[in-house]
Amino acid sequence: MKLKRLFWDKRVGLVTGLLLLAFPYISCTSTKFAVPIPGKNDSVVSNIYIEYLNIADNYFELKKYDKAETYYKAAMDNQDIYWNAYYKLAKCYVYEAKWDDALDAYEALLNRDSENISIQSSIAYIYAMSGNTEKSIEAYSALIQKAPDQSELLENYICVLIAAEKKDEALEQYTLLKEKFPENKRLEELGKQFENVTTD
Repeated sequence: MKLKRLFWDKRVGLVTGLLLLAFPYISCTSTKFAVPIPGKNDSVVSNIYIEYLNIADNYFELKKYDKAETYYKAAMDNQDIYWNAYYKLAKCYVYEAKWDDALDAYEALLNRDSENISIQSSIAYIYAMSGNTEKSIEAYSALIQKAPDQSELLENYICVLIAAEKKDEALEQYTLLKEKFPENKRLEELGKQFENVTTD
């Protein structure tokens, strides 16, 4: 009996020794027993949302705005990229002619950055495209006072005035555009639109 017990003790000692030697290898390779790396899960989750944003950007470039919209919404679940994704989602709404959604989105963006001329210009454009010419005229009129050196604002203002059949005001602004921006590439095009309206 002593021999058997001694032999068993040696086997147990040998197996225990092998397990102790193998433990570092097992703990590094086994997913079941591995010690998690701190912050790894957060990093993986964050990367997923960034990937959503990248997929949305690719769809946007392909002009598949409905698919881009889906992925921008998914990316917005990550607070770190929420506003970036939301801004791009707002642009999708414009390209999809979802004017009510676009207006809501741009107004939310304007609440965060009330002096942003680009966002204000987008809102003026949305008013015009949704048929609210009076609000668009008000918005563009205010914008050209704030940013008199941006010819695009004046161009759009003229277009909205023509659409609203405000001929005298359109002519006044067209004259201003020619004086301030004589090299403007849209002068001829706008002039033709203006002529068509004023000769009716």
